[in-house]
Amino acid sequence: MNIKEAELNDVSLIIATYNEEESIGYVLDEIKDLNIGEIIIIDKSSTDNTKNIVESYDVKFITQTKDGWGGAVKEAISQSSKEYITYMDGDGSYNPKALHEMKSLIKDFDAVFCSRYKDGAKSPDDTFIRALGNKFFTALVRLRFKCNISDSLFFYPMFKKDILNFIELQSNDFTLCLELPVKVHQKKLRYTEILSEERERYAGKTKVNALIDGLKILRGIFSIKR
Repeated sequence: MNIKEAELNDVSLIIATYNEEESIGYVLDEIKDLNIGEIIIIDKSSTDNTKNIVESYDVKFITQTKDGWGGAVKEAISQSSKEYITYMDGDGSYNPKALHEMKSLIKDFDAVFCSRYKDGAKSPDDTFIRALGNKFFTALVRLRFKCNISDSLFFYPMFKKDILNFIELQSNDFTLCLELPVKVHQKKLRYTEILSEERERYAGKTKVNALIDGLKILRGIFSIKR
């Protein structure tokens, strides 16, 4: 199958938002003609105009009730209805071209993960601190779990929803980024990586606190059983 012809009508796309009024319209406009089966926006009670913008599109809007970014993703998954699950941020940094490539591969795998660093590539959106932190966490994940991934903190996967019958996702913070591939690996499920860039945010500022979230991820890594 040609990558561009890979159909997405059996895919649930989850987008987590918090005060993304400047970028969420751009994101939804960019993907509106991809014939994605279901788009779920899970919003952390935004105080700006995010909800009104989202509700002008043909998408499912959910107000987040669980704690943390990971909690939001899991809550949205629980309300999804399609065979495959994928995720994008609401800031315009994810390249939707990867959706078709992941879908073209998923028939032969249980999960496909995007990496900014596959085969030695670099991310144009990295700062020195972000690049160093990602290399550290990825090396730690590979050492601790023998998991063959090259980018542990870029959560742009596509996976079969039914694998959640075999793995339990427990993280409610950004540890979920690496918990999913680690547990896919531990259960000896089939997975692969593709290269995908992380673009600069379309607008707004990141909600990630490098120090606080980094410490949570470090603690989370050691909470996952080997």
